[in-house]
Amino acid sequence: MKKLVVILIVLPALAACSGKSKGAGDADAGDDAVDDAAELDVEDEDGVDDDALDVVDEEAVTLPVCEQLGLPEREFDPDGWGYGLYSVAQDFTVQTTEGPWTLSENWTGCDVYLFIQDEPRQAEDWPVPLWNRDVDVLIARAPRNVHFFFLSYEPTFETVTAALDALKTSVDATLSAYPEEDRLWWEGRFHYVTEQARRIPGWVGTVMVNPAWGAGLDRFQRIRYIGSYADYRRYDAGRGWFQPNISMAANEAIYYNFEAEREERLEAESATVIPVFEEVVMSDPGWAGTRFHADAALPDATVMAGFDTMELDLYMGCSGDGEYGTCPAWDYDVFAYLCDEGDPDTCDTWLGHWITTYHREGRWVHDVSGLLPLLASGGSRRIAFYTQQEYVVSLSIRLSNQGKAERPEDIFPLFSGGVFDAAYNDAYSPITVSIPAEARKVELATVISGHGGVDPGNCAEFCNTTHHFFVDGTENVLDFPQIGVQDDCMSKVNIGTVPNQYGTWWYGRSGWCPGLEVPLVMTDITSQVAAGSDAVFDYEAYYLGDPYPSSGARIRMRSWVVVSY
Repeated sequence: MKKLVVILIVLPALAACSGKSKGAGDADAGDDAVDDAAELDVEDEDGVDDDALDVVDEEAVTLPVCEQLGLPEREFDPDGWGYGLYSVAQDFTVQTTEGPWTLSENWTGCDVYLFIQDEPRQAEDWPVPLWNRDVDVLIARAPRNVHFFFLSYEPTFETVTAALDALKTSVDATLSAYPEEDRLWWEGRFHYVTEQARRIPGWVGTVMVNPAWGAGLDRFQRIRYIGSYADYRRYDAGRGWFQPNISMAANEAIYYNFEAEREERLEAESATVIPVFEEVVMSDPGWAGTRFHADAALPDATVMAGFDTMELDLYMGCSGDGEYGTCPAWDYDVFAYLCDEGDPDTCDTWLGHWITTYHREGRWVHDVSGLLPLLASGGSRRIAFYTQQEYVVSLSIRLSNQGKAERPEDIFPLFSGGVFDAAYNDAYSPITVSIPAEARKVELATVISGHGGVDPGNCAEFCNTTHHFFVDGTENVLDFPQIGVQDDCMSKVNIGTVPNQYGTWWYGRSGWCPGLEVPLVMTDITSQVAAGSDAVFDYEAYYLGDPYPSSGARIRMRSWVVVSY
């Protein structure tokens, strides 16, 4: 049933997305471990991103919820199955303070649902119970299409009711300051479950017992788990970790919306999808780093010439039924490499770079169209995937024609990274590239990230390294000012950072985030070169305008000149 909601005047929503685990690669984990800093000297922020507000119709309307929110609908699936992660949820009914609530009767096709206990496993035994504060921030950060269900582990009906009453008082006090239309909207999205959490029939009660993290339903009706509630603003020196904050649950709903929007985009692309790895368990118990190989069956060169867009679609799942305790603990580099066409045992050409999560699964689809010329010949090409941890890996290449004005047809390698120290710049000499006469667009393509945590500046993970690319003397500077922003990576949940990881996932870093791809950045340098002539490229990098004086830091980088016609 599609639920109707009457709203007289709908104001802009207050929803927004903003953003150490114990997770910083340890000293024995190898050079590719991604290091964390113990502390950051940055200011606290309110965690609310005012630029991410949702807007709904301004006219007086009586419309289905999805039309009001401008979201596509998905039909309810009556054939749900299973209780585990990504299972399609079976219908359920819970008893609430407003009476029975049944999923199928309230299904809109665009809502998401969060089930939050008073003491989930990841927030046990802290001095301030999870429900006792931060409700106002939870509401302010939540997208408008979320329903909240609150469940208690208290042992009797009376104690459950008392716990719910106290929480409802906090919610009502917050909503009383909202405009009437917003207050009415949110009041209908808070549900107080009067049954003891562990005794609820079906999958809801089951996940309250095990894994007991709290749960969600995404827009595909799939069961999800809520991750860590740890708040970067609440470091507890006595416990050596960060106190929980209920408002972190909003990140899950924000991420569900990102996933649904991504899927809608992918379904509309009419892409040719080339499988590379399909649910391959990749394991390296020696922690030395292992490359796994597969052959990708690309179309022939004629068909390849019709594509102007290439994306990498990577899923990294975990062996087992959960996330925490099953997924690897640390944030590490993983890479996809293209093997040489004439020597498939040589696999050194970067295709993709990602950083794994702390204890969670993830999927990333990102654009690497600038590297299309590397695959222009088509046919069977060998791909290598590098990991130091055990994951279930699925990787595919998505090829499509988006009707772009130009398509990349030539690529010329430039500079790579290395140990970032006083001698770093000495390794680079100018490179001359002949720019084809037919060139319509010329770009500098770069993938750059900084790693390590040494003084000065806690480089290169948490320092702003500047990268200077000179094109016939014209300087192009790429840098990472986000390293001073505590919640930079959290603010990127709405573009793909896996939320609520069990580690210090929130902090801005030098070109990367745990649980996100390292992007291929395209810089237009057409005006800096002359078609049909040679161009000279040079590169150097600095910290605070000087060569970095220490050792132990590392710059991971690849760069190319990409020519489009």
